[in-house]
Amino acid sequence: MRRHSLAVVMAAIVMIIGFVGSDLASSAPANDPRAQREKVRAEQAANAAKLDTNKASKAELDQALQVLGENLATQEAALDRTEAQVAQAKQDIADAEAAIKRLKGEIDTLKTEVRKRAVNAFVSPPGDDVLTVLDTNDFVTASSRKFYIELRSQSDADIADRLNGAMAEIDYQREKAEAARKVAEEKQAEQEQRTEAVRTAKAQQQKLADNLEATINAQIQRSIDLQATDKELSRQIAAEAAAAAARLAAARAAQEKAAAAAAAAQAAAAPVNTQGGGGGGEIAPVPPVTGAGTGSGGISLCNVRGITVNCAIKNQLDSMLGAAAAAGLQLSGGGYRNPADQIRLRRQHCGSSYYAIYQMPSSSCRPPTARPGTSQHEIGLAIDFSNCSSRSTACYQWLAGHAAAYGFYNLPSEAWHWSTTGS
Repeated sequence: MRRHSLAVVMAAIVMIIGFVGSDLASSAPANDPRAQREKVRAEQAANAAKLDTNKASKAELDQALQVLGENLATQEAALDRTEAQVAQAKQDIADAEAAIKRLKGEIDTLKTEVRKRAVNAFVSPPGDDVLTVLDTNDFVTASSRKFYIELRSQSDADIADRLNGAMAEIDYQREKAEAARKVAEEKQAEQEQRTEAVRTAKAQQQKLADNLEATINAQIQRSIDLQATDKELSRQIAAEAAAAAARLAAARAAQEKAAAAAAAAQAAAAPVNTQGGGGGGEIAPVPPVTGAGTGSGGISLCNVRGITVNCAIKNQLDSMLGAAAAAGLQLSGGGYRNPADQIRLRRQHCGSSYYAIYQMPSSSCRPPTARPGTSQHEIGLAIDFSNCSSRSTACYQWLAGHAAAYGFYNLPSEAWHWSTTGS
């Protein structure tokens, strides 16, 4: 009876070997509230990219730049999340496959042991050992043999449990691997869509930037054209251009900071030097460009005898510097200034609070420093000439008598500062 019962158990265990179930669980992703926000921002960005920069107000420009920036940040964050999910799914697949490989080895070993023990159960059933123990008069030997019989019986049960457990675990790991593959496929498809959404967001942002650049340059040219006939309107248009350039520069700076922290750190570490002597505390301009370039506010820049200015005034400045040289006076100085440098200069001369940097009157700073977005340096229409610290210098005297003929006017409070608008 014992032999028959054990044989049935062992036969059942052997039959279990090779059976692998697969009951894949599928779960639909929960609704993500971020999806609606992403959709709304994408729609807002599409509209913002269509803004007419020639007619838009400052508030509308600010809103459009902000919407486009937020949309790009949102789409990039969504792409980052999806890429992380793809990576996690791939890792889950690798982990499950490694576990399956390990479990296959364990199952093969356990199958061999189960078969061996099943054969031994028929050849030398435990009941025979029990009868031998009962027939002996050596109680010490009988006790040892009984312990062995119980130990062997217990070991058989443990192996059977381990085998069942390993087979259940390999089924689970196969389900896990299959589920991870489905997630990976879904997320890779989503990754492609997210990547395209980021490309679209960048293209929309670039479209508005290009349009705004064209508007700024058109405003600058109009300001220059009006300087001889309507100085006040010329000054007003130039101020609007400077404000727009500052907005564009700020938007680009934010984008660069988000896209590359290293580039932002490098920009923050750019040297800020003040001119000695007649500089009046003015910041040194960016190194002169060798040919033509573009400032961060979309300004076309040219190098005119070592001075970087807006390309729109390169000819008149070159003519003036040539005339001064013919008169025995070598004029040099700094022209275009990056809007970010203007902010740093305000922080240095005016204070670190928001009010000090962006709102405090320039006359309250020491030395006086224009508010960000209002300096003609930021659009390359102003020059701080060296050796013009006061009205008694030869530099100032010559400029006072000749600069107007070339379209440059002095800011009365600063002998060294000359621009196309006198501001």
